[in-house]
Amino acid sequence: MTMHWTSTLRALLMQGLPVVRMAIATVRGSAPREPGATLLYWQEADGRLQSSGSIGGGHLELRAMEIAGHLLGNAQASPQTERFTLGATLGQCCGGVVELFWERFDCVEQVDPLPLPGCRLSPLDAAASSHAGQAGVAGDVVNGVDAAIVTHEGNRYFVEYLADDATTLYLYGAGHVGKALVQVLSGLPFRLRWIDSRPGMGEGAATPVEEHDAPEDLAAQAPEHAWHLVMTHSHDEDFRICEALVAKSRFGFLGVIGSGTKQARFCSRLLQRGHAPAAVARMQSPIGVDGIASKLPAAIAVAVAAQLLQLREATARLGLTDVEVTRAGTQDASPSMAARPTQAERTTQAAKTAGTAKSAKSAKSAQFDKAPAARNA
Repeated sequence: MTMHWTSTLRALLMQGLPVVRMAIATVRGSAPREPGATLLYWQEADGRLQSSGSIGGGHLELRAMEIAGHLLGNAQASPQTERFTLGATLGQCCGGVVELFWERFDCVEQVDPLPLPGCRLSPLDAAASSHAGQAGVAGDVVNGVDAAIVTHEGNRYFVEYLADDATTLYLYGAGHVGKALVQVLSGLPFRLRWIDSRPGMGEGAATPVEEHDAPEDLAAQAPEHAWHLVMTHSHDEDFRICEALVAKSRFGFLGVIGSGTKQARFCSRLLQRGHAPAAVARMQSPIGVDGIASKLPAAIAVAVAAQLLQLREATARLGLTDVEVTRAGTQDASPSMAARPTQAERTTQAAKTAGTAKSAKSAKSAQFDKAPAARNA
């Protein structure tokens, strides 16, 4: 899970606003959200009630906010839990059983520091200590679970791991597609660094745009395993960024927006300059999931964001390396799709069989026709 809710919580507490946090503590059967999913609830100075996040919506979330309202009105409120049978109690079709956790926050000190690295522990019983036996309590949580209620030495605790697993994503270009993509990525698990060489491209943008006259220098200095999306206003600039990344081949994912002709030329030039064919083959273009033909910036943004989410989930599910992430392409890495050749495999095969720009162009054009959403170069 990511730590977005803690950042929002800190900001609200810094304004002097009490906040009630609701979280999914345990799940049995089918439920709309996973353990650790969070909803923050507070009252603005003008009396308006506000919320951030979600524990799944529907009647469950409505009931949870009603209880949170009572906690907002009680400065002495203690953490509490309640179990809901979604079908019988709330009329939700999921049919599972969910246990919710509520906690009131009045100051930043309640959030920081974490008692254990990456782990937050909340006592649920009056006799439970927030400091004693922390390591033992944390050790009782099953591996692979982000949050759970555990019983340790006769006392109950809500334990959650708050490691920030957001993917570092470099986005080069603040044009129409770049702006649309940033909107789609908002709230998704990506740690975005948005870069453009042109002055003033970040004016009015909610997300900061970093102005740099040589984005390829930033690309070369990017941390290992970072993901990169290249969609600047200039093909020459796109190429310089790609070359800087291919030269070191330390990236987790490299996607370039554009036509099949552009991709073929990029591959040919990179190979002619002596870059390793395996590194060149990891560069993916066109980008975006198949099946979306619209060239609207917003549609392209949705297609690209969907591809990034597919790759993130495949990486987490299968423990893929950077090279394997590239091989996964737009696939969901399911067994039924395992036999399909990836873009990287098609690119490598084209280079081996032809070795000329003409044959590379033909191979890339075939790929390009399957992903029309990226045809906006």
